Amino acid sequence: MPLELDLRERLFVWLQDFADSSDVLLLDEEGVIQAEYDRNMTWSHPEQEFGIQAIQQKHDRSLVRYVTIEIKDGDGERIAVLEPDHASIVTDREDRKWVACALASPILHGEDAPIYYGAESDWWVIREKLEAIGITVRHLLPESWYSEG
Repeated sequence: MPLELDLRERLFVWLQDFADSSDVLLLDEEGVIQAEYDRNMTWSHPEQEFGIQAIQQKHDRSLVRYVTIEIKDGDGERIAVLEPDHASIVTDREDRKWVACALASPILHGEDAPIYYGAESDWWVIREKLEAIGITVRHLLPESWYSEG
């Protein structure tokens, strides 16, 4: 998470705009994305409460779509299965679930599902490779934050 208040505000404003929009939240039917959100955005961390509320708001407004992805258990983790070429791009096994969902969305729902990311630089590093396989990635902070960080 950036230390600069203006950058934190930028992330909050994006999340608020997303929560209020008619844009859809894409989740997997197996629940691995929701489990990560639950693990990382808890009510005991007040700075994360709005993220939980944004997800709930999407549910309340029927703005959540689900896709089926293949999951395997690996060293106590539930990991999304990707084709070997795609898995070689996403070396952080925890991030594979988002890629699997983004790849499944056009097939199941007929539309792309971009991956938006805030302060995690892993996505910045692999963004061009993801775009080459048809996944749109959008960063929420200035490019300089990722390239200098």
